[in-house]
Amino acid sequence: MAEIFEKARELGEAIIESKEYQELKKAEAEQENDAEAMKLLQDYSILRSKLAEEIQKGDPGEERMNAIRTELEEAYEKVTENDHITAYINAQRMFQAIIDQMNNIISFHITGKMPGGCSGSCESCGGNCH
Repeated sequence: MAEIFEKARELGEAIIESKEYQELKKAEAEQENDAEAMKLLQDYSILRSKLAEEIQKGDPGEERMNAIRTELEEAYEKVTENDHITAYINAQRMFQAIIDQMNNIISFHITGKMPGGCSGSCESCGGNCH
């Protein structure tokens, strides 16, 4: 069992040293240091919560639902126009793709089946799983 934990520690260290993780942490720091980005995210979060509460109180009607959708879309558009937020979202996606691929590889070696179905061809996933 100690060998498994040692391998997990090594994997954790390799993840931290990966380009994807380093880019994620850099993008996160840049977003957190951007006052405008943080304000946009806070405003968007408050709006989402406020609108969710309004919906939970009862049926707001089609007209109000359309207004809610419009408010959220406008706020989301402002959020995605910020370069630091967009860079952070993209870095998160790239890092999550690596984590998902690692989980699939581990699962394959435990179960003999690739989650989502492994065709046996490594062209789509980059391989190294079997």
